[in-house]
Amino acid sequence: MTTAPLAAARWPAFDCYAASIGAKPMVIELARGVHPVQPMLTLCRDGALEEVVRFAQALAGQAAQSGFEVVRCKIEQDASADVIRTPGARHHYVEWHGRMVVPEPIRMQLAALSEQYGAHLSNNAIRGGDIRYVTLRETGGHAALRRRVAALSDAIAAQGWVIGKQQWESVVFDSNLTLDSGWLEHADDD
Repeated sequence: MTTAPLAAARWPAFDCYAASIGAKPMVIELARGVHPVQPMLTLCRDGALEEVVRFAQALAGQAAQSGFEVVRCKIEQDASADVIRTPGARHHYVEWHGRMVVPEPIRMQLAALSEQYGAHLSNNAIRGGDIRYVTLRETGGHAALRRRVAALSDAIAAQGWVIGKQQWESVVFDSNLTLDSGWLEHADDD
């Protein structure tokens, strides 16, 4: 869930609220875009999509009552290579996130390289530091995303940089995709 922007002074309360519901708090700073700061609460939940959507919507109401207006509910499923996907399973888009340690002197260079492949950078403002996430989004299939990630990964490796943890996601519900306007647009090649 993404909430409306929060002043930095509200982050401790946001952190406490997240702990009270068993969520992981993040404040994502996008490298560009219309909405560059996005406070988020991340939870894992099993169940049918409709059940999980109802759960998220109820939790959004609870968050609002606690002073955190939810402006987006997004439901993701693991899309790792070792996860067996259901043939014909619906998704709105698939994403890849590559975690990297990126010192200040090379951030602009990594951002420019990433943009050549349709990827963009973000970081978790709560953590701070040199960790950055390179994100690619694809509205086509998983195969198209994997091709794009392979090309980007090769370009990153050619610079001598290292991608750490990687995360693959299939987004099956997104109530407010406009929050990503100007940051990460869909790529439709498949």
